[in-house]
Amino acid sequence: MKAFCPFHITGFFALKPNRAGISSVGCGIVIADGATTEAVVGEGRVYINREPSSAPTTRTVIDSLSEKQADVKTELAGPISCGLGTSGAGALSTALSLNQLWKLNFSFNALCETAQRAEIVNKTGVGDVIAQAVGGVVIRRQDRSIEFSPTARNLLSCVRPLSTPGILANRGALSAIEKFGSAALKKLIRKPTFDEFMRLSRQFAYDTEMLSQKARDAVEAVEATGGCASMAMLGDAVYGTDPSNALSEFGTVRKTAICNCGPSCLVIARKMASQKKACAFRKSVQRSGHKRALNAPVNQKGRWKNNILVKVRSATSNNNAVNPSIQFNP
Repeated sequence: MKAFCPFHITGFFALKPNRAGISSVGCGIVIADGATTEAVVGEGRVYINREPSSAPTTRTVIDSLSEKQADVKTELAGPISCGLGTSGAGALSTALSLNQLWKLNFSFNALCETAQRAEIVNKTGVGDVIAQAVGGVVIRRQDRSIEFSPTARNLLSCVRPLSTPGILANRGALSAIEKFGSAALKKLIRKPTFDEFMRLSRQFAYDTEMLSQKARDAVEAVEATGGCASMAMLGDAVYGTDPSNALSEFGTVRKTAICNCGPSCLVIARKMASQKKACAFRKSVQRSGHKRALNAPVNQKGRWKNNILVKVRSATSNNNAVNPSIQFNP
């Protein structure tokens, strides 16, 4: 069984305690590139991009769901440790594919929680799964998510990998993240637009002093040509609006787009009339707001009952919003 989960770029965040121990609030962009995972009956082997891998986050998901054995093969359409939420995408796509393979009948909500716990336990992320479950541009709050539609075109260029576990274990860094991330969230909730998200993300990157010199140079090069840019959290990668293609000086760029859908079962998606219709259907179901559907089993015909969040509402900044393109260096 195969499943797909999109990547997620975090603009800013702050860590918050919850029942699971820790989670995060903040805002980020879910992009069309992601993780495709195939689960087959096997001996418990895990492969990342066709290479055997220890993949602790993925293995935690496997062990959490069942004592059965399966081989899990994940293909990542982007670089690891560059702030794209690859571990979260791998964990959630693994949970979805195993749920289908073993006919576990877990709810979508339960599978998302399993993937998020695996991220937290292995210190590979704290908030990506919540946004990846919804799609679009998502403001993550402790009580709900606010989603809005951007109007700008985006670029992302990976500079170098950055260790998420290392930063999450650094008390000095966490103190700055909590202070400036919480402040940015309050401001964005008052004005939920893409331009404000980019401005606050840039300010967060500078205030927390996590920008490398090369990433700082890339951000300033984009701004010098009339665009805006920031750093993907947590990874030394730069994204932003770039009308003059200034980021091309810092590496090869690759186009993608904002993904307005959450994860999906690929076998199911092919049975739909088109990917657009499948995407539109999932979004309409996610916005329905039926709380009972949160804990209902994932329909075997592929109709997701709902997302991980109890409340989701739209705060579109422009009625004529378009789907942005994003680029990154693999």
